[in-house]
Amino acid sequence: MASAPPIRSSELFRALLGLQRAHALCEVQLRARLNLNDTDLRTLNLIRCSSTPSPGELAKELGVSSAGITAVLDRLEARHVIQRQQHATDRRRTVVHPGSDFPEATGAAMAMLRSLHRFCAQLDDPARQALCALLGEILLTLQAADTGPAEHSTPPDSRSSEL
Repeated sequence: MASAPPIRSSELFRALLGLQRAHALCEVQLRARLNLNDTDLRTLNLIRCSSTPSPGELAKELGVSSAGITAVLDRLEARHVIQRQQHATDRRRTVVHPGSDFPEATGAAMAMLRSLHRFCAQLDDPARQALCALLGEILLTLQAADTGPAEHSTPPDSRSSEL
């Protein structure tokens, strides 16, 4: 039985670009469904993947001013999508948590998570660790190349996310 030819890195790169394009389309649809602008959705995505970020951390990552992040958080808090609370041990700090109406991962996001889970289940622990390390290296390389989100972020769209 003949084995499959090795996969070239260019094929993997094209697959990753396809995944990125599909994800971007899903985000456009999600923004429309939730009536959010780009900055508001990017804020939600950061809150989803961060552990209790502060408004300052969000502002830095998004490349917006402190006044800008205050406006974003005010809009999201009015919709009960997020909530701001005092830091547990430092009363001078505020942290941002998902609110009662924070959107759950559904549809395409859940399909992607299920696919990732199936893929990871096929790997042994050393292979999962190697994949995680490789993705971490790629991320660090991209960040070192000044392609981080604050410098090359997508411009916000013109839709209002106000209620």
